[in-house]
Amino acid sequence: QVVRQMLEAVATSDVETIGRQTSREAGVVGIGSDAAEWAEGYEDIMRIWSESTPDAELGVKIGLDELKGYREGSVGWAAGRGYFELQGQRIPVRMTVVMHEEDGEWKAVQSHASIGVPNERMLDPMFAGG
Repeated sequence: QVVRQMLEAVATSDVETIGRQTSREAGVVGIGSDAAEWAEGYEDIMRIWSESTPDAELGVKIGLDELKGYREGSVGWAAGRGYFELQGQRIPVRMTVVMHEEDGEWKAVQSHASIGVPNERMLDPMFAGG
C-alpha cells in the first residue's frame, strides 16, 4: 500500500508526500530510470525527485500492472512492473523498493526504477553513452 501511495504521489507531482515516505537515515539510495538519476542521502534524493517528477501539464501518466510486497519485521521490500504513458505511448517500467519501519511509518531506504533495454540493443549508441 505504501508503494502505491508513493507512485500516486509521483503521478500527481506530490513531492511533499514522497519526502515523508523517504527515510532520512544514512545509506538511503534512490535510482531513477535516467542514467543521471543516482542519488545518495535524503537531500540528494529529494533534489532528483523535485527535478524529475512529472509535471501534470505534460500529461505523463504512471500505471502499475503488477506489485508484490514482502515483510520481515521492520523491513519490507517490493518489486513491480508498470508504465509511463506520454503522448499516447506506453513505456514499460520496472521498479523495486526496500522500506524500513521508522516510528510506526514505512520509509523508503532504497528505490529503483528502470526502463528495460533488450540485450541486443545494449551497445546501441543511444544506450551505451556513445
